[in-house]
Amino acid sequence: MENAAKRAARVPELPLGPRRPEESLQDWLYRELRQAILDGRLGRGRKLPATRDLARQHGLSRGTVVAVFEQMRAEGYLISRVGSGTRVSERLPDERLSSGPAAPIEAPPVPGLDLAEKTSRPFHPNRPALAQFPVETWARIASRRLRRVTPGMLAGGDPQGYPALRQAVAEYLGASRGVRCVAEQVVVTSGVQQSLDLLARLLTGPGSRVWVEDPGYFGATDAFRHAGAEIVGVPVDESGLQVDEGLRLAPNAAAAYVTPGHHFGLGVTMSAARRIQLLGWARQTDAWVIEDDYDSEFRFSGRPVPALQGLDTAGRVIHLGTFNKTLFPALRLGYIVLPEALLEPFLRRRYELDRYPPTIPQAILAEFLAEGHFGRHLRRMRELYAERLEALQDDARRFLAGLAEIPAIQAGLFTTARLVNGMSSEEAERLAAEREITAFGLHRCCLRRTDIRGVQLGFAGYTRTEIRAGVLGLAAAWERRRGV
Repeated sequence: MENAAKRAARVPELPLGPRRPEESLQDWLYRELRQAILDGRLGRGRKLPATRDLARQHGLSRGTVVAVFEQMRAEGYLISRVGSGTRVSERLPDERLSSGPAAPIEAPPVPGLDLAEKTSRPFHPNRPALAQFPVETWARIASRRLRRVTPGMLAGGDPQGYPALRQAVAEYLGASRGVRCVAEQVVVTSGVQQSLDLLARLLTGPGSRVWVEDPGYFGATDAFRHAGAEIVGVPVDESGLQVDEGLRLAPNAAAAYVTPGHHFGLGVTMSAARRIQLLGWARQTDAWVIEDDYDSEFRFSGRPVPALQGLDTAGRVIHLGTFNKTLFPALRLGYIVLPEALLEPFLRRRYELDRYPPTIPQAILAEFLAEGHFGRHLRRMRELYAERLEALQDDARRFLAGLAEIPAIQAGLFTTARLVNGMSSEEAERLAAEREITAFGLHRCCLRRTDIRGVQLGFAGYTRTEIRAGVLGLAAAWERRRGV
């Protein structure tokens, strides 16, 4: 005979609110079940516990539960069928009995939130070629890894990250990006945004000042602002961050955030002279340089440019990277390479917030890297993205002449279209959106500057046909502003 405790353990619990004073048990049960149905907590078609089980859970007589079920069946809230138990009706009584849907909560607008959209329409700037990801290879590794999972992996994780993944990341960065590090310096995070949030809390606070590129990545600005730091917008030109201007505005800033490999707003690469000047400032003032190695894996032309961290001899550069764009956004895994002096305080702060990253996805990714699949995928994507960039540039020259110009870029998933027909970035973005085209206006990336007129156009995630259709849509949207 089945143990009563085992039977009770597998019966789904149905929590109910408190009973009102002088309310009968039958009235209380009826009111709570009806309200749960109207609120949607008991969804249409949801199976209810058996009357005997529900009575046992709430200390009621079975007769009380049966009486309530019969009343609610008669009113149309419940249905019963032999062999399938009692369920919530798919069609409830007339609308006057319903409390109605709750009014939608309107959240305040968040700058840049559109970059998180899941639409596939051109030209979303951060969309990789997801259809080209080697899903079968990933699935094979995941299946193999799960068959070998240990109780220790299920029990918890390491605040610094899965050791095999940290080792694989250190080896990859040393060989491909010129980063000088060992596995002990690598910390696994959910991506660049979490890395920035943790660093902002650790390195800055009220009263501190931070250099941020202008235009630049709004996510970095938000992270430092939430930490209480004062944001110092430093202009960017064709050679990257204007260090001289940063020295004029805030020579004793606590940190500088830069995207030297592929600037987030304009797509330029920081020159060697500016890199040396920036490192010299950090060394002399004991400031930290936070290097977001944004999109640098996808270099199409020119000599490979090593990471800024590889030039640092004073231990002042913190290197950030992510797999969410090189592989797929839903992976949610990135990394930080920390100078030794920051490792312990960073891990303490990290443990206070989210303990550790999930272990099993890290284990899968570690094998994906160690077996060479990551390197092969990057090589294929570089070739594909170079072709798609060329298609966008060709179509822009043909159909956007007099409207926008696309400069040559060396790396990345997107390029900047500079507006030449008098439009503002805001207007160009709006007109494109009216034709269901994503053209992310550079005004969203600016702090103090008002001279920037352009949009970001992502090309990596779109076929030649989609790129052509998108460019034609932009031409139609912007044509009426020609020469204004």
